[in-house]
Amino acid sequence: MQDERVRRVMRRFRELEKERRTWEAQWQEISRVMLPAKGKWTEESHNKGYKRHGHIVDSTALYALRILAAGMHGGLSSPARPWFRFSLKDKGLENAEGVGKWLQDTQERVHAVLAGSNFYPTVHAHYAELAAFGTACFLIEEDTDEVIRCRNLTVGEYYLDCDAKGRVDTLYRTVSMTARQITERFLAYPDTVRDMAERDSLQPYTVIHAIEPRRQYDPKKIGAKFRRYASYYVLQGQGDFLLEEDGYEEFPACCPRWDVTGQDVYGRGPGMDALPDVNMLQRMRQDGLEALELEIKPPMNVSNSLRGQGGQFSLRPGFANFVDTNAQAPAITPTYRVQANLQALDAYLQQIRQQIGEHFYKDLFLLLTQSDKRMTATEVYERNAEKLLMLGPTLERLRSELFQPLIQRVLGIMKRYGKILPVPAILQGREWEIEMQSSLALAQKSTDIAAIENITAFAGNLARISPQVLDNLDLDEMLVHNAKLLGVPLSLLRGRDKVAQLREQRRQEQAAAQAEQKTRQALEQGIEAAEKLSAVDLRPDNLAGVLLGAVQNPQSAAAGEQNAAKQPRNDAKDGGSA
Repeated sequence: MQDERVRRVMRRFRELEKERRTWEAQWQEISRVMLPAKGKWTEESHNKGYKRHGHIVDSTALYALRILAAGMHGGLSSPARPWFRFSLKDKGLENAEGVGKWLQDTQERVHAVLAGSNFYPTVHAHYAELAAFGTACFLIEEDTDEVIRCRNLTVGEYYLDCDAKGRVDTLYRTVSMTARQITERFLAYPDTVRDMAERDSLQPYTVIHAIEPRRQYDPKKIGAKFRRYASYYVLQGQGDFLLEEDGYEEFPACCPRWDVTGQDVYGRGPGMDALPDVNMLQRMRQDGLEALELEIKPPMNVSNSLRGQGGQFSLRPGFANFVDTNAQAPAITPTYRVQANLQALDAYLQQIRQQIGEHFYKDLFLLLTQSDKRMTATEVYERNAEKLLMLGPTLERLRSELFQPLIQRVLGIMKRYGKILPVPAILQGREWEIEMQSSLALAQKSTDIAAIENITAFAGNLARISPQVLDNLDLDEMLVHNAKLLGVPLSLLRGRDKVAQLREQRRQEQAAAQAEQKTRQALEQGIEAAEKLSAVDLRPDNLAGVLLGAVQNPQSAAAGEQNAAKQPRNDAKDGGSA
């Protein structure tokens, strides 16, 4: 009797297969003329090196997609610089003591894990499929050596479904595995597979991997079979054998869509918009090549008299054809002469190529790849403001459907592996979020930086007339806000508590310095007064001596005053006699 889990997985697989069928024709057409190396439509094509470029005459679209993938990789997730940071929804806590350092440390640890895995090669290929087909997908699995291991899935290999909120939460994929791989990977498998592994280890089998929310999820229970997302491996055929049941704590797949129409599960991208132009370019390029070939080697009229020569004539250069010169008409003449206007054709082809490049933002991404050396993020924005605004919705969707699920998944694995520090007590139960700090994100944020600089300069001009106008500006908050926009690590900024302590310490030092200055001035004045007093003549017949004596002996002072009053008369008599 077949397992109920197997019946449910196979029934669900057939439903998703039927739902996806309407997208496949367009995906295959895009694959033929833009990304021939991508796409998996049959299990027989697994690990086959067939030539797939036969439908491409002009590789403009292929080249534009490569530029877009490289531009998005360098502009959104460059391994050369931090492209995201952690922040709290409660912005007031970010400057609390120890919080910024913990966020910065965790950010650096996540960057190190991503750099040590195969994430960056995977996401680079991911961008090309996302732009071409509108949907892309890759898995993030746990790895005991590298913490995480990414597995890129190509279009046609996977089947998706969304929950009631429009978020992708179900992934079914077909995996081609050899008999040897099945016996090495799983503990349970049919005896026929074991026997085949001994006879022909490369015999391929189709395995269905189903990932979906667990119906009866219980966080209190421990074990792989009780995790939030269920994982089933079912061997298709052979009675649909259940090879393994496992689970994930987080949804292990990142499945971003470039743009979504209504309630569609799969997205639409620039490749679908550019497809008519790409097809036209292929056809016109083919026609142009045929016109050029007809002009160089037109069809020829050959005289019947040459029919019996057994092929002793040719149109190859330098070949000598022997004909009867007495004949009234030439033995070999062109049927008609082609005079194609190849210059006009080439001009029109260039116009179509330019349109295709605009579909894939070729000019923008070429400029972004050079921006690190030649210009700042503000200059990038000023030169490409309209294009950056057009990419705004796509970047926001990538943040919510690619980068945020990616970081949450990586953090969950790192936490289970003990690769991050304990969360500070102040952050327990707090909600956090991811802020993009890539070159492209900073270029979009540069408008905020320019606005802050403008209002600061304007306030400085007004302060010359009325200094009180500066009271309206919170300079501390402006500094922190600009630092975040510029991607400055929070660990380089002191917390609010530390800043308050430094300012209080500085105020106390200034107060102590002022008190010391006042004391020094008082001492200096006392010393100066003492020096003046030490120079005064204190003899009894001197006024200063009299005053000092008055202080010491009031009675003597009164007698001295009387003598002093008489002294002028005696002086006058003396003067008169003189």
